[in-house]
Amino acid sequence: MSSGETKTVSLRTQIGEGLRHVFGSRHRRALAISAVVVNFGTSVISTMLPVVFVREFGLSSAALGLFWATGGAALLLGARSARPMAHWIGYGRTIGTAGLFLTPGSLLVPLIDRWPWLFLAGTGWFLFMFKMGMDNVLGVTLRQHMTPDSLRGRMNATFSFLLTGALASGAAVSGLLGELISVQVALWVGGIIASTAFLPVFLSPVRTLRELPGISARRKTPKPVS
Repeated sequence: MSSGETKTVSLRTQIGEGLRHVFGSRHRRALAISAVVVNFGTSVISTMLPVVFVREFGLSSAALGLFWATGGAALLLGARSARPMAHWIGYGRTIGTAGLFLTPGSLLVPLIDRWPWLFLAGTGWFLFMFKMGMDNVLGVTLRQHMTPDSLRGRMNATFSFLLTGALASGAAVSGLLGELISVQVALWVGGIIASTAFLPVFLSPVRTLRELPGISARRKTPKPVS
């Protein structure tokens, strides 16, 4: 066997280990599926937004930029609020239960039109992106704590592949829907898919996690008597 073949087998083994680690646990599998769904839905929506603003409704590029900036601000605020919320109601509950109230905001985005519908769609976009910002912090924190050091690189590589693939495929699906059916259908498909992103975590054991894995166990471990 040549050295090149050895490297290929080694890489395949590492990829397999990363996939088994992510999908072999109900906790990590739920986090992965939820992240893939939210990235896919968000990509479907975002791909169509310039078409909706500029071509469909003749809105200015400044209006589109303001809409996207609203989402960016919501991401930042959600990320900033993630830890305080997790300490208050629990890490798993924040990701899972809060999704009941915030993630369905994506269903307001397809209602986008001129004022006042633009404001309503922007509000839904803000709520959805706020939840996404919280998940970006808490989801990464949880999966890092659920992974030993020896597998952390492979776990992160697996997540990166899945999430990047979801963005690319979401953009492709959005373009096909917009071309073959209509822009509004593409927005509704993206909004509906994104609104379900909390369900994999909500229906998994992740929702019951109040603290980071390992912390409560360490607190209960008696200290050795000196």
